[in-house]
Amino acid sequence: MKAIFVDMGETLVKFTPRYYEAVTNAIREKGFDVDEREVFRALMQQLGNHHFPHPEVGGLSNIDFRDLFYRLGLVANDKVIKDLESRSYLSNKYELFDDAIPFLEEVKKMGLKVILVSNATSSIHKIIRELNLIKYLDGIVASCDLGVMKPHPKIFYYAKRMAGGDGIHIGDVYEIDVVGARRAYLDAILLDRFNYYPEIKENKVNNLLQAVKLIKEKLNY
Repeated sequence: MKAIFVDMGETLVKFTPRYYEAVTNAIREKGFDVDEREVFRALMQQLGNHHFPHPEVGGLSNIDFRDLFYRLGLVANDKVIKDLESRSYLSNKYELFDDAIPFLEEVKKMGLKVILVSNATSSIHKIIRELNLIKYLDGIVASCDLGVMKPHPKIFYYAKRMAGGDGIHIGDVYEIDVVGARRAYLDAILLDRFNYYPEIKENKVNNLLQAVKLIKEKLNY
């Protein structure tokens, strides 16, 4: 095994508010009583069906709020839908998770390459520089540069070529990170910091230090 492939947003880097939190708050502002976990699951199921960035977003896809409301069992009029779809839910406030650098340092000590594989806008490059992540990375594969998004296997095949071999992918969204990696015949670990995937029992961790331990077990390190 050559590398660890790792997601950025909500895996290494915490955004405030998180994408799904911003969406949840916007729906609540419209008078709907929605559960944050339910919004997360419905939103990620929807985004897991998107493989190519929207041309007006630049690296990411748009949220289809009519479909999202359907998944949540809600009904909204056209005015509400139009208003929600006109907003941006991306945050400009971000910081590293406390376990991000210890995780990256441990992976590098194991002699493995680290390839970032992320659905992101072009701001990913600015974020990586500002948080001083670049010194830990052996490559960056971003949807804004490649024109394809996880869970499409192409983005993972590209990452594998960059790494010069196979590896394990770690990310926080089952429908995007785990499904996408497996489509490219990669092993995958789900990072479930908030127990939003209680039905997933295997290859799941609650933090990146647990991920290091699981990686070592898989490699008999």
